[in-house]
Amino acid sequence: MTTDARSPAPRAAVTLADVARAAGVSLATASFVLSGRGNLRSSGSEATKAKVRAAAEELGYVPNRHAQAMRTGRGGGIVLTLGALDDPWAVHLTTQVRHDARPHDFSTLVLADESWFQYLQGASADAALLTSIDFVENGPDLVRRLASTTQSGLVAFSAHMEPEDFDVVRSTPVPAIGHAYAALRARHQRVHLLAPDLPDRPGGVLAHPRTQAFLAAAREHGDGPAEALVKVGPAGKRSTHLTGLDWLAGPHRPEAVICFTGYQAVAMQLAAERMGIRMPEDLELIAIGDVPAETEYFGPVSYYGVDDVFARLSGILIDRALDREDRPGALHTFDWQYFPGTTTRDHEAAS
Repeated sequence: MTTDARSPAPRAAVTLADVARAAGVSLATASFVLSGRGNLRSSGSEATKAKVRAAAEELGYVPNRHAQAMRTGRGGGIVLTLGALDDPWAVHLTTQVRHDARPHDFSTLVLADESWFQYLQGASADAALLTSIDFVENGPDLVRRLASTTQSGLVAFSAHMEPEDFDVVRSTPVPAIGHAYAALRARHQRVHLLAPDLPDRPGGVLAHPRTQAFLAAAREHGDGPAEALVKVGPAGKRSTHLTGLDWLAGPHRPEAVICFTGYQAVAMQLAAERMGIRMPEDLELIAIGDVPAETEYFGPVSYYGVDDVFARLSGILIDRALDREDRPGALHTFDWQYFPGTTTRDHEAAS
């Protein structure tokens, strides 16, 4: 005996017209609200927008982003090319952009490698932050090629480029590293740089502008061999912590360290606490790059960075995503300044 068991007919995909009918609005209004243009007057009142979004959620409407991009030139999202996911700076920026993008119906996408050119060639985005331009081969040329072929509102993070059909955020830590070296050298005979291994970059970490700035400062003070003052360890918070433990337990324990990034400073701070090494009495640390407060375990880390950097970057990206019609590129200069914390001896004097 057999049973004629037939599979149920597949459920038809919910369309934008279905959402418009359920919300009691026109198809055009529903399109404006759900296409990333909900901030425009054409999309109606806040009550209308809420009805459209509620109807879309109840019906399970999923917009076809590819078709939407082809029709409107908008991809509905902001792309952040950050290169790493475990850096607190990258995490904090992503959190800020996601928070600021939601009211405008923009999604947030993070690229955790440096293949931004290949990705953006075949993708639509409303804005994209490119952070590794100065460190990849032909980086500026790749940005120009993207700008000539894509609808994306590009924001280039570069110390060397000028704005063209894209915005440029200019921010360089090179002077800050020189200032950090001089401040620590005034109190210590030797100042070290803790840097992550960068095997995929041309020339490795020793060729990186931050390392080059440190080496220049060491030579200016007559310290050397300068390369011997650079402590290179595996990248990542846990690996840096283990490197710090070995370094602090060894026969040549450092007394003054400039950390390549904020996450390295936090990892070293944790290692020092675990080893019972007092900070700043026995060890002073200065981070190059902002250290989000929520990543700190034992008091604020002293660092050089940009004031309100995450909100400022996010604002530039949101603004670029919202207004890309015949808009020339703009230059945004981010100056670095010193923020003393509990990892340096100047903390009390600055308080």
